[in-house]
Amino acid sequence: MDDRTALHSRRSWLPLLVALALMAGLGGWIGWQWHVQEQRSKVEQEQRFTFAVDDIEHTLRERMRAYEMVLRGLAGVVAGSDEVRIDDWARAVDQLQLQDFYPGIQAVALARHATPETLTTLIDQIRASGRERFRMYPPGDREEYVVTDYIHPTDWRNRRVLGFDLFSEATRREAIISTRNSGNPVLTGPLRLKQETEQNVQVGVLLFFPIYAATAPVTTEEERQRAFVGTLHGAFRLTDLMEGILGSRSRMLQLQLFDAANPESPLLTGRAPVSADAKFQRIRNIYMYGRSWQLQVASTPEYEAVLRDNNRAFSLAAALMAAALFSLLVGGYLYLRERALRNSQVLSLQLQEREARFRQLIEQLPVATLLCNAGGRIELANQSAGQLFGSSTELLAGERVSRYVPGVLGEQVLGQLRETSQLELQAQREDGKAIPVAVSLTSFRHDDVLYYVLNLLDLQARKRDEERFRNVVEASPNAFVLVDTRGDIVMVNRQTELLFGYERQELVGQPVELLLPEALREAHRGLRQGYAENPEPRRMGGNRELFGLHRDGSALPVEIGLSPLRSGDEQLVQAVIIDISHRKAAERRLREQADQLAVANRYKSEFLANMSHELRTPLNSILILSDQLRQNGSGNLNDKQVRHADIIHRAGHELLQLINDVLDLAKIESGHMQLKLEPLNLRELLTELETSLTPMAEQKGLALKVVVDADVPPALNSDRARLQQILRNLLTNALKFTEQGQVELLASYPPEDADGQILQLQVRDSGIGIAEDQQERIFQAFQQIDGSISRHYGGTGLGLAITRQLVEVLGGHVTVDSELGNGATFTVRLPVESTSGASAQALLPRQPQRRGRGPGLLIIEDDADFASVVAEVGQSHGFTSLICSTGQQGLEALRREHFAAVILDILLPDISGWQVHRELRGDERHQGMPVLIISCVPQPHDWHDDGSRYLVKPVAQAELERIFIELARHEQNSLRLLLVETDPRRRELIREYFERLGYSVTLAVGAEAARLAYAEQNFTVVVVEQELADGSGLDLLDALERLRSLRGVTVLVNSREKLSETDLQHLRRYSASALSKEDDVKRMGELVRRGPTVSSPSAAASLQVAASGRRVLLVDEDVRLIYSLTAQLDELGLLVVPATSADEAVERFDEDAFDLVLLDMSQPGAEGPDLAQRLKQAHDCQAPIVALVTTTGGVERERCMAAGADDVLLKPVEATALAALLQQWLGLESGAAEAEEE
Repeated sequence: MDDRTALHSRRSWLPLLVALALMAGLGGWIGWQWHVQEQRSKVEQEQRFTFAVDDIEHTLRERMRAYEMVLRGLAGVVAGSDEVRIDDWARAVDQLQLQDFYPGIQAVALARHATPETLTTLIDQIRASGRERFRMYPPGDREEYVVTDYIHPTDWRNRRVLGFDLFSEATRREAIISTRNSGNPVLTGPLRLKQETEQNVQVGVLLFFPIYAATAPVTTEEERQRAFVGTLHGAFRLTDLMEGILGSRSRMLQLQLFDAANPESPLLTGRAPVSADAKFQRIRNIYMYGRSWQLQVASTPEYEAVLRDNNRAFSLAAALMAAALFSLLVGGYLYLRERALRNSQVLSLQLQEREARFRQLIEQLPVATLLCNAGGRIELANQSAGQLFGSSTELLAGERVSRYVPGVLGEQVLGQLRETSQLELQAQREDGKAIPVAVSLTSFRHDDVLYYVLNLLDLQARKRDEERFRNVVEASPNAFVLVDTRGDIVMVNRQTELLFGYERQELVGQPVELLLPEALREAHRGLRQGYAENPEPRRMGGNRELFGLHRDGSALPVEIGLSPLRSGDEQLVQAVIIDISHRKAAERRLREQADQLAVANRYKSEFLANMSHELRTPLNSILILSDQLRQNGSGNLNDKQVRHADIIHRAGHELLQLINDVLDLAKIESGHMQLKLEPLNLRELLTELETSLTPMAEQKGLALKVVVDADVPPALNSDRARLQQILRNLLTNALKFTEQGQVELLASYPPEDADGQILQLQVRDSGIGIAEDQQERIFQAFQQIDGSISRHYGGTGLGLAITRQLVEVLGGHVTVDSELGNGATFTVRLPVESTSGASAQALLPRQPQRRGRGPGLLIIEDDADFASVVAEVGQSHGFTSLICSTGQQGLEALRREHFAAVILDILLPDISGWQVHRELRGDERHQGMPVLIISCVPQPHDWHDDGSRYLVKPVAQAELERIFIELARHEQNSLRLLLVETDPRRRELIREYFERLGYSVTLAVGAEAARLAYAEQNFTVVVVEQELADGSGLDLLDALERLRSLRGVTVLVNSREKLSETDLQHLRRYSASALSKEDDVKRMGELVRRGPTVSSPSAAASLQVAASGRRVLLVDEDVRLIYSLTAQLDELGLLVVPATSADEAVERFDEDAFDLVLLDMSQPGAEGPDLAQRLKQAHDCQAPIVALVTTTGGVERERCMAAGADDVLLKPVEATALAALLQQWLGLESGAAEAEEE
């Protein structure tokens, strides 16, 4: 404690205090010295600036005095001559060399005094001297005149002053009167010189000097007035004068001059006012020649920079740094000295503490420790040694160590201890009891004396543990084998003897491979060596079967667990062997049961599939025939019968939906439901649902809202089809059971999900609500709250059951929160993965994909599934589809090539579809290209485009088929018409009219677009407007003729005004017809057709005319389907030959020639696929084979195509889909066109 007190009494703060005090003293002295120097420098700068101002004032006075002397010299010349001629004047002023010796003066002039009586004589004298054109200005009667006679230099500026009456201007008159009366030079006030122009105008002054008659007295003022004959004056531009005085100092100083009579107006124009912030400023009042001037001078930043001594701040910083450094050096020296003293004390204290800790450590060691000298006497022993030997540390000191550990320091034991770190010996307690100990020995020398340190470890507990371990191993129900690094068995237990049939003595020392089948022994040696290199606990037999070898040669199924075990320096491997014979027998029994269950499940699946087919087959006929009846194509049914047929058709659709629900439920329960996890656009999916269900909501007067939280990413990974089915079921249920109010769908992340891995979808309604005891029941199949609900609202009770099953298949769960009469909230929570994780690659823009052969079709759609569907339909109609997933890809494709049509989505991942549409329409190459917009966004009310159509998703298959039929007709139609018209209303009228006549119309607004369209396609008719924005219609015809001859092309020219005879003669070169814009479009049709007008038939009529005589082979085992399809085909004018089996179909095919084969392939086990291959291969069928299927998925289509089918048709067969298929495969477009009548 005394040492610690002495240690802490050191004054460690003293060096810091000395350094700070020294630094403060030196810094204060240096700062005071710098302040004194700074004040002295400021005084010197003020003096220098005052001297500069004095110099400017002195220079100004000297310069004006020099100008006065010039005037006095010239006055002597003038006064000494009775008459001053121009030569005398020029000689006198030239000798002065004003510009060289007197810079700053603008001009020197001589002016003569005259009265009204002598003015005419004066002017006549001047003119008589050779200046006939001399005139006095300004004209007017005045009491006196002072007319400028001569001036120098005589440049164009100064010549403007000759003849000027100086008395005509007040400022000049005042100065002349003052100089005449006083006889002294006088300056005028500020004025504008006559020499000034409109550029660089400066304030000027005149310095007048009077001239008196040579012999006249000039003592008094009256005498000077009578003797006054004129003046000499110098003209000065003040800015130029001051610039000449300042010279190079102009940029260093701010300077301004004011006249005392008008102190508000500066005399030096072009110079900025003197800054009030300048460091140095002076104002001087200068009185010269009767005027008082105020001179203001201030310093500029440049002048202040010249005076500023930058080294002064550096000197201050350097001095302060030197003082600080000196202070730190002194403080550092004191600190190091103090630290050295402190370290000395610390080391002394540490040494004392180390000795105390060493003693304490020895005492507290759990191992008995003895310090012995070379003679074997114990000098030090700890408490553990006393406890081990049954004595105390005091009694042990001085005893011989051999008394307690016999022979421990003998030569033999010492030799063994040198070879090994530890040796087991027998120790002797005080009471004579022998105890096993492990001895380790260390020797060292101190002062040339040898000492031994003995560590004795009590082995009594370990010996007891080893005995216990042997008992546990023997009692283990599993075989236990201990193997050394050489692979020899070291130890086995009783269970090993029983398992393998060997005695213990027979196994110990033998290779472990003795217990393995002979085929595995060689491989096991390599595995054993590998395990020895990387020993770790390992279980074997989990993924493959392992066998041991019994003594009688039989194989034993086993599982083995390996773990490394170290015994001293020896590495052992412990193997626990489990006999699994009983488990294998149980597994065989389970496999047999599983096989039986699989057979039963297969029977169930086959039953459901067969029932599905058997239920769908009559439904096909019901739906087809009821659809024909409700359409009442023949018109022989009354309204009641049509209404009954519609009820039958809708009931059939409901029954078909029920069958699909039952099959979905069966798939889920059997585990056959397959998921397709992919990136999906959640907002687009919800928009599609909102668009498709809004009519249902509006029909009931409900509001349907879809809300997506901002933190929900637009793209997630899930099964799009199943997620859409879940939400559709919940939304339709909510709309069904809600009579008023609204239904809301909310997508968000639950509050407890901070990582965004759970998507929460809530469907809220304001409907009838659900009682709490019924909320679990509604999720059971075929269950509703009560019978009245089913009677009032309808339904089967499968929707929510399927919803829960689908949610669980996706790994989520669905709950309901509701009160009776207060609506319900269904909450679905699904695990999702945002595309920023593992599926980020899937969201990258896909590369454009090209499919099929034929005319080019550009599809700009980010939904890969929908784009594939559109591409497949387009490919089936003979189009080549280029699929682009982003707007930029689509624009690049449009720049590279031309397409027959474009299918465009509005919601694209990079840019808006409207931007793509604008750029497409802005390109003249694509002016007439058909554009089909298919989007979930409703069509804007103010949007309209002649060549574009707008459809809202979802789009039915039949609608797509119809669209591609029109595009194919547009592309393949030989009747092509080029319409060049600027009036949008008339352009649309003409286009609709000619399209009704069967023409494919290409639109162009200007001549350039028309030339591009004519260069790319052939046209049979060209309709041109004469008054185009970029030229005339006749010029356009000449340009088209240069591209390709117009011979054989019908040409019509529309004109607002009657064409001239020359224009008509021009038209005759192309056999063109001239029309007025007032003519009806039917007149155009008459000129184009040159025949009777016919009306356009209906689609069905067109097909019927074109299909007349075509034969169809219909193969289906269901006669009802044959009957219903035959009725449809008969209406279209096709001859149907039915067949109910494969053999009958082959027989009919050999007997007759067919244009089309309709073949049922809805059942995988049916004869349809085999029949298609037989017809294609064995019978060389060239007619297209169309498969009749119940689903049109990609797998089903590929199965049918692989079997030999050319296309598929979905059952029940829709009339529009059937018409589209017939038009595609039977080529009915030409027939339809030929049947058209106006």
